Order: sequence, then C-alpha cells, then structure tokens
Amino acid sequence: MKVLRVIDAVVHAIEDVVSIGTLAGIVGIAFSNVIARYVFKSGFLWADEVSQALLVMMGMFGCARAVRENGHTQFDLLQNKLKAKAARIGLRAIIMVITLAFLAFLLVNSSQYTAAGTMLSTVMRVPRMYYYASIPVGFVLCIYEYIRNVKSKVADDPVSEE
Repeated sequence: MKVLRVIDAVVHAIEDVVSIGTLAGIVGIAFSNVIARYVFKSGFLWADEVSQALLVMMGMFGCARAVRENGHTQFDLLQNKLKAKAARIGLRAIIMVITLAFLAFLLVNSSQYTAAGTMLSTVMRVPRMYYYASIPVGFVLCIYEYIRNVKSKVADDPVSEE
C-alpha cells in the first residue's frame, strides 16, 4: 500500500503543479502581451494560441483537482431527502456509475479527437493534437480521482438517521 500512497502523492503533486503553472503562464502571457501592445506598440502573435492551450490544460487538471478536493457539485439535496441509509447509498452508487461511464465516454471520444488532430495551429504551426492532449489526460485523472474516492463518495453517509 505504500506504493499506492506514493503514486497518489505524485498524481496530487502533478495536478497541483500543472494547475498552478498553467494559471501563472496564462497570467504572465496576458500581462506581457498587454504591456507589449500598449507600451511598445507590438504584441506576441503566439500569445493567444499558447494561452488557449494552457487554459484547456488548466481546466482539465483543475477538474481532477476539484474531484480530489470534493469541489464539484453533487446531488446532495436529492440524496439527503431519502430516509433509508441503504437508499441514499444506492442512489450515490448509481450516480457514481453514471459519472464514471460518462467520463469513460468522454475519454474515448477526446482521445479519438486528439489523435485525429493533424491540423496545424495558425501561428506556431504546431499540430493541434499537442494542444488537445491534455483533454484525455484530464479525463484519466478525473476517473482516477473518482475511483480513489469511491468509498467516501458512496458508502460514507453524512446524513444521520433520525
């Protein structure tokens, strides 16, 4: 189990570093581009393309990070209205299965979309597949985070029975 904890710590660190790094990159590029345009009357042609790729990456890694931190919206109201603990757990299990199936569907489709991305970017002439590669990686991380937290998201019952 120590190996799994190390792997989990590495995944957590990657999610944090990429989320923070991409946000810093977007802010830095936008700030530099504004200064270049309005002070030096010249901008960076590549700034929009790189910012777009960083934004997609930040969204995908941030999504996995939000799952880890339990920051996504949930169907708590509906679940908590059920009187029986078994019904609440059953409903959460159904929602978890639907969520994982939907993420798997998105993973397959985004992988196919990324693999087919042979079109080059406008300014930098880089294959768009490199820009889109973070999308399936983000879905893999989300699936990992949901599976990692399946016990706490399904079996642990925050509602006390009266």
